[in-house]
Amino acid sequence: MKQTDKTIRRKLSVLLFVLILISTASVGIGIGVYSYKQNLDLIDSIITSVQQETQDRTEAFFLILAGAEPSIDSDMSSGLPAISRDIGSLNKPVSLVTAEDLKPIADRNNVDDIYLINGSGVIFSTTYPEDQGFDLKTVGLESFLKNIMNSGNISMDRAAVNALNGEITKYAYYSQPGSDYIIETSVQLRKALDRTRSQNFTSFLMDDFLPRIQKENPFVLEIDLFSSNTLSQYSLIHEGKKMDPEIYRQVYDQGEVRILSGNNLTVYTHFRPKEKEADYTGNLTSMVVYDTSMPGRVLFETAWHTFVILFLVTIIAFLISGRLFDRLIVCRLQTIVNDLHRIGGGDYSVKIDDSGTDEFSRIASEINRMCKLLLSREEELKNLNRDQEEIVRIRTAELQQMKDAFEQANIKLKMLTTITRDDIISQTARLSELLVLAGEKAGPDFGDIINESQSVVDTIRNQIEFTQVYDAIGSRPPVWHSIKETVEQAICNIPGTGLMFNLDLGDILVLADPLLEKVLYTLIENTVRHGKWGTSVQFSFEITGSNLILVYEDDGVGIADEKKSGIFIEGFEKNSGFGLFIAREILAITHIAVRETGVYGKGVRFEIRVKEGFWKRNTQ
Repeated sequence: MKQTDKTIRRKLSVLLFVLILISTASVGIGIGVYSYKQNLDLIDSIITSVQQETQDRTEAFFLILAGAEPSIDSDMSSGLPAISRDIGSLNKPVSLVTAEDLKPIADRNNVDDIYLINGSGVIFSTTYPEDQGFDLKTVGLESFLKNIMNSGNISMDRAAVNALNGEITKYAYYSQPGSDYIIETSVQLRKALDRTRSQNFTSFLMDDFLPRIQKENPFVLEIDLFSSNTLSQYSLIHEGKKMDPEIYRQVYDQGEVRILSGNNLTVYTHFRPKEKEADYTGNLTSMVVYDTSMPGRVLFETAWHTFVILFLVTIIAFLISGRLFDRLIVCRLQTIVNDLHRIGGGDYSVKIDDSGTDEFSRIASEINRMCKLLLSREEELKNLNRDQEEIVRIRTAELQQMKDAFEQANIKLKMLTTITRDDIISQTARLSELLVLAGEKAGPDFGDIINESQSVVDTIRNQIEFTQVYDAIGSRPPVWHSIKETVEQAICNIPGTGLMFNLDLGDILVLADPLLEKVLYTLIENTVRHGKWGTSVQFSFEITGSNLILVYEDDGVGIADEKKSGIFIEGFEKNSGFGLFIAREILAITHIAVRETGVYGKGVRFEIRVKEGFWKRNTQ
């Protein structure tokens, strides 16, 4: 126990030291992190300011763009019928119109590209080769195209980002009545804005923005704005520049992503224009690169000095707290452990000191409550056990009395049955003698009556003998029989049969009533009495699954099919039938079944089926 005390004290001391060390290290790290956070807070304030200015500049741009869009829509709407007439003036089937034919028409009507769409929704000719053969039904436009075909109406799409080149593009659709195709035109808003407002797209959006930001915040190195969606992420400022799709997925999910590479911090922010009517790109992502250089040496020196001071404080705190810890926790805990050891040995009468209001006192109180409950349950179980033992004793005595009374009644009944049977046998013997004397003295007129009376007496004697045998069935417990030896004994008890016996029984043992030999004797007697020309008997066995089948066969006349079902019924035939009935009853004691499966005219075949557990091989 003392060794255990030392082990517990040593482990708790180590645990205390580790906890204090971790706490100290956490404080030191916290101070270092605080210093670093001061620098990050400055950068965060700059990021917030720059992001807000970027968003405000973008909102202003789209408000202007929204104002310019109706003028662009008007130009495109007025140009579609002219384009339709120009295509008609080519003097060739529309299916043969080529890109070379469409390019001059597009230039004359101030559109960037022309698309010709057939009734199946497939682009069969266009100035934009990447879309040649594209099926618009695959993007859900089947109903839209069906409504336009041959309608003479013009439909304008909202501006959208082209997934192939990143340009913000507007689309218009028109189908002249009587035609079997649709004209689609597209205009890039960057070019349209330059034409309609004499305003350079890129210059307005960002050219003067970066220098102004850098003047106030030298940390800012680069600014860019991307029109972003799941299909494409192109820059609106630097034509053809794309954003990393993986970064876009993160920005879309999180709203903001920061990537630190060396001293450069790149901040991606996802937002949508506030002006709902200016939803040209669907989603926008701004990118701002910041320089995060800071005096790392000063930070390292500060952290090192802090760590040294905290380490010294840790050693002092450990020495002081160790003494307090040993006095307030270890000793109290050891006392509880000792008491628990006694409780574990079965002494529930132990009461742990639970005075006080600390956690150990609450634990001790709960343990005491548990012990009290266990003592109560133990006493209840003892009382219950005593009650059950008394009930069992009373029931056992009652059953013994009933058993004794049953055995006495059975003995008296058997005695009465034996006396009555012996008296009837004696009287029938005496009656037979008197019938013999009467037959000698009576005349021939009384011969038939005397013979019939003798037959009645014989029947009564046979029935009495049957009850004697039947009464013996099940009176003794089953025993293991060697089938081969039992058959040989049955053959010896019925001499002079004139039959040849062939035994193929091996070393099989069967659990059956002690009268099993009577069963085998009955089968042999049945061949002698009813087999007529039978000369041989075969005993053998078969194993089917887990069951044993003993087979008895002879070469006599056999049993007719209409009689097979009745041969095991009591009194089936006059002066016979008791033998096979008794045989079946003897076998049934240990759940053994018997049936006759022979062919009439070729002999009998009795199959005795023994279930698993009631037979085995003799291993001795």
